[in-house]
Amino acid sequence: MLPTWLTVEYLEPKLRAYCKDDQLKVLKIWAKPATGKGQNYVGIMTRIYVDYQQGDGIVQKKTYIVKQACSPDVPQAAVFFEYDVYNREMDMYEFLLPKMKELLQEAGISGKLTADAIAVDREYSTMILEDLAEYKYINADRVKQLELAHTKLTLDLLAKFHAASIILKQRHPELLTQCFFTHFFSRGKRGYTEVFTGLFRAFLSFINGQPELKKSYGQKLEKLHSQIMEIGAKIFEVGEQDLQTLNHGDCWTTNIMFQYDDAGKPETAVAIDFQFSNYTSPAIDLHYFFTTSLREEVQDLESQLIVDYYNALKASLEKLSYKGIFPSFKEFQQQFDSRRFMSLLSHLFKPVIIYNGSEVTSDFSSLYKDTEEGLRFQKAIHDSELVIRSTTRLLAILEDKGVLDL
Repeated sequence: MLPTWLTVEYLEPKLRAYCKDDQLKVLKIWAKPATGKGQNYVGIMTRIYVDYQQGDGIVQKKTYIVKQACSPDVPQAAVFFEYDVYNREMDMYEFLLPKMKELLQEAGISGKLTADAIAVDREYSTMILEDLAEYKYINADRVKQLELAHTKLTLDLLAKFHAASIILKQRHPELLTQCFFTHFFSRGKRGYTEVFTGLFRAFLSFINGQPELKKSYGQKLEKLHSQIMEIGAKIFEVGEQDLQTLNHGDCWTTNIMFQYDDAGKPETAVAIDFQFSNYTSPAIDLHYFFTTSLREEVQDLESQLIVDYYNALKASLEKLSYKGIFPSFKEFQQQFDSRRFMSLLSHLFKPVIIYNGSEVTSDFSSLYKDTEEGLRFQKAIHDSELVIRSTTRLLAILEDKGVLDL
């Protein structure tokens, strides 16, 4: 359904400004939900269909995505408002992303980063965005996860995004307001403490149901439970010598869209959903992406993927005429390794990301609360051979690298 305020009279001046056509006339608007139940916990997505007539008389039929904040009365709303996710994303689409696009274009670096914003309306906590489906961008399968070609395109996109953000901070530091230095593990914030400790409790419950995993890792994981928010805060901290970039903040399969050639091969990638973007080490984005979104055989190529990303980032910064400190590859590898705990924290979301069963919830808190519905949903999403296998693989790596030792 269309929001009651989204009328022809509301939309027409917005489209006139975006299309730079003072004679444009909106003829008709109608709508459909853009996501199914349980696919988007953070907001309400609506695809609107708009017929409009240009000043030259040509009639266009376009679709746009309307993205609204979730209602204040849904259970997860308090968490999202505490972390300022809606203002943050509106700032991204209104100020930061257009400036980053401009910087890349000036340097001759082609390709879209994301959808353009037609309008950002803070009164209604709403954005009207380009519909990337019109450019034939689609999501890869979150359950099957990404193979190598999709992974490399995403790393190139992240490198471009991170590079542009480094220049942005140098030239327009005023755009990076306080919300971009807030993250899941920010000290003094409370909402995500309940989320992550609840997710970890569900994870421990799963581990305790797997005799071999419990025997090998149970005690160490139990000890970590009360420490995860503090460890999370530490890995987000950056020193003067650390590479610092604006991170996407939620870089997983469903937040990346791909264009394909006629043979079905992915050609380009763009990012969507910037509610959790924050300024920290780019290693945070990489760990989150590698853990949540890559097939096992691609995860096995981690050392080469880090080289690919590092080289792409360096090349983009050279094109952008960056003159600041840039780490050697060995230094960057150390910065990446020192934040490996992020892969365990990211893994807490993996069971729901790759879940393909019939248990559905539209309540974000079902992921972490020990209510009857929550416990049932948590059991359902962990009950999978793929979850067992990926957990076994990850814990073996973390144990080998000493990450599970307090």
